[in-house]
Amino acid sequence: MRILIVSLVCLFSIASAQEVIPDSIDTLYAPLDSLNAGLDQALDVLKMTRGDLTFRPDYLEPDAYRLPAVDYYMLKPLWLVDYAKSNLKYLNIASTGELAPDILGSRHYLFEQQDAPEFDKIRKILRSDRIKKSLPQETIYQLGRITEFIEKLQVRNSYTFSKYSKVQLDSLRDGFTLLLEEDVNSEFLSAAELDSLEESEDIWAEKLLVLGKECRSIRQISNDLDQLFNQPVKQHFSSSYTSWQTEFGQIIIGDTTANHYSGDLFIVIDPGGDDDYDVAFEGTGHHTYIIDYGGNDTYNMPKNRISPYFFGSNMIIDYDGDDLYNAGSWTLGAGLFGVSVLWDMKGNDRYYGDTFTQGAGCFGVGILRDDNGNDNYQAALYSQGFGFVEGIGVLMDNSGNDNYFAGGKYKDFIRYNDHYLSLSQGFAYGLRPKMSGGVGLLIDKSGNDVYISDIFGQGASYWYGLGMLADGGGNDQYLSFQYAQGNGTHMSLGILYDVSGNDVYSAKGVSQGCGHDRGAGLLIDLDGDDNYNAYDLCQGAGSANGLGIIADIRGNDAYIVRSDKNTQGYGNPRREYGSIGIFLDLGGKDGYSGGIGGDGRWWTYSMWGVGIDK
Repeated sequence: MRILIVSLVCLFSIASAQEVIPDSIDTLYAPLDSLNAGLDQALDVLKMTRGDLTFRPDYLEPDAYRLPAVDYYMLKPLWLVDYAKSNLKYLNIASTGELAPDILGSRHYLFEQQDAPEFDKIRKILRSDRIKKSLPQETIYQLGRITEFIEKLQVRNSYTFSKYSKVQLDSLRDGFTLLLEEDVNSEFLSAAELDSLEESEDIWAEKLLVLGKECRSIRQISNDLDQLFNQPVKQHFSSSYTSWQTEFGQIIIGDTTANHYSGDLFIVIDPGGDDDYDVAFEGTGHHTYIIDYGGNDTYNMPKNRISPYFFGSNMIIDYDGDDLYNAGSWTLGAGLFGVSVLWDMKGNDRYYGDTFTQGAGCFGVGILRDDNGNDNYQAALYSQGFGFVEGIGVLMDNSGNDNYFAGGKYKDFIRYNDHYLSLSQGFAYGLRPKMSGGVGLLIDKSGNDVYISDIFGQGASYWYGLGMLADGGGNDQYLSFQYAQGNGTHMSLGILYDVSGNDVYSAKGVSQGCGHDRGAGLLIDLDGDDNYNAYDLCQGAGSANGLGIIADIRGNDAYIVRSDKNTQGYGNPRREYGSIGIFLDLGGKDGYSGGIGGDGRWWTYSMWGVGIDK
């Protein structure tokens, strides 16, 4: 779907209760206390307090799809800093019980849980002697929980979608696919053809606005997912290859040789070996669950235009090995009217996808978690922690020197001839002005990481969404072009939060702590000798009644900008009141080039913006 300049036809953290070792930097000093003291000093210059940094809830009537967390943080945007910090403390993959506020609210339908008759054969298989002889008890138990989860999804879907005719279900499937997909040939369309495409998408949006209202049961999905996962223990066992055919696809117990699994895979348990998975399904509503205990594996996921997991679910848990994940769109932790989890525990892994992949959610939950290794993530669009309407998308990487790339395929030809859409890497998106966005989170806890996006990304958002990139430490590089690195655009929230390391931030504009059109954008770096490079409307800039904050708490830093008109603590008036831009550097010997900032001084453009270097 094409983003237009004037009228964009646009379209939880999955946190846990189990904490990891606190960041060592927290034991040295209290960076958030320093941040609050610096904010108070800057706001005193503007004759304001932290309580004044809020957005009214009545700019327009809330739509039915607004997530409670978005409204909450719009009222208290500074609390995003604590929220980012908390997301770096959690480890479990799928617990939502620790979120504050509850990111999903209480919107879900109550229905009587019952057995689905189509699962009778599967239950018999799980009780069979062949299963008992092939698998250890812990794996059988895990398999039983997975089956119970799939059955709950089936019952829930039967309840939810019984209200729809086949034509309406097809409209949901085709409509949301149309809004999320792009065509590389669109740049060659004439103006009239582009207008026709926009009109068609707008018609679909109106239909989906009504059709989607009966599908807002994401809370129930999340609750069930929360109960599915405990920290699993790797099981060493040997088994003989055996399989069963069911109406949901194949159930296969593999062996430790190099196996090739193909076709309609429903449940696969593999004890080890360098395996190949070629998953193929037609239609929608399918389920695929794979648990692989070891080996350098290759996963070739379906590359259908319409996701086979639309209205369904898929999950991969890979315990060990240097693995390759090949996908087109709609897989690798992509929940589309359903749930998807990819959990890789160890190894130097490669992830390749196109659109809506690597931790993406729309009317569902999508999670990609990698625990260990130097990993490469490559995708084109709506990926790497992306939240669309009623969706939560999370990419969580716990350790290793990782590379993230999003873009390079679909040109942003309305604005540029040489830049590409990304909308990824902790990005949330809504369908303006009809349907609010979701929550997109990219959480990387350690390592020297490289993040590359182009237009929209790296802790950013559009239209009542919440986007976050939180990095726990390491010498990181952030490269993007526009609407990035802590940016909120059109009543939305974006934050980039980096704990420590000597980092480099590069962008053109509307970035690096920029809030535009009643949006809030924050870039918070707690420690390290950092370099910030940008052009305009960046480094603590508020535009069209937005709030933009950049704060570097400690380290010897360098700031380079091209424009001295709207950077480094800039706010402008609009709609008869102001925008707020705050620039803070609270420690170290710093260098400045191109702007009006300077080491050891404070400055202001107007009554709406301020910069302080201590």
